[in-house]
Amino acid sequence: MPVTMMRAVLLLLALCSSAHGLGLADEALDGPSSVYTGWLADVLKDWPASRPGSDGTASLQLSCIATPSDDRYVGMLQQMTVEASLTAVEKVLDDVPRYKELFPGVVDVHVLPGSHDGRRYVTVWEQRVPVFFLPNVIYELANLVDKTNPGLGIYRYKLRRGGSMLASDGMVVLEELGPERTRFTEYDFFNAQWGPLPASAVWRESLRGAFVSDMAVKLRAENPGWSVERVATEAGHRFKAESERMEQCYRQRQRATLR
Repeated sequence: MPVTMMRAVLLLLALCSSAHGLGLADEALDGPSSVYTGWLADVLKDWPASRPGSDGTASLQLSCIATPSDDRYVGMLQQMTVEASLTAVEKVLDDVPRYKELFPGVVDVHVLPGSHDGRRYVTVWEQRVPVFFLPNVIYELANLVDKTNPGLGIYRYKLRRGGSMLASDGMVVLEELGPERTRFTEYDFFNAQWGPLPASAVWRESLRGAFVSDMAVKLRAENPGWSVERVATEAGHRFKAESERMEQCYRQRQRATLR
């Protein structure tokens, strides 16, 4: 069978297998559930019917999702098309030690020794808080990865242990659109003891971090020859060019509908 035909068959099988939902939907992660844990499971169960639409006008599209009960509970939908293979994007996401060089505000991140158990592992994070007199936030995320369906990669994560981090719940779905094209969809919800930070500052700093981090993933996958320093610098420049759109996202955030 020709390679192109084989790829088409594998993609068709992937779509058929996801017609009744993606993997991980019924698998629990360690740690306390958030108000979004069940909601994210429902999205996975209904995929691809639940896949959010995109206007396709931006290289990285962010939508802000507000939690009715807490103004400083940040929720985001991040969508982009990466001009690189699914394998190339997975390689960036799997390279956990590099996160601190690519993602703003991350002091350290590593896989907890001994935590690997099949598709499961725990990551330990240390992040700066944008208030000089508050200590860094240290927390653990339970991670679960599924690459069993051809043309699909699913990364699910949830707060395992948090200290001042009260909740963190999210997922990334990667879908192969072609040999050098991948659809990236991420939902990210988190809340913390933000100290004196007003809601507007929490949202704006979170949007900056999300945009730069996702853009760094995109640039790293598309330009494997670039140094991580160049990727991080370019991602920061792209955010500056999109800062007005990010402000609009914050001001036009939509309220979540929770079950």
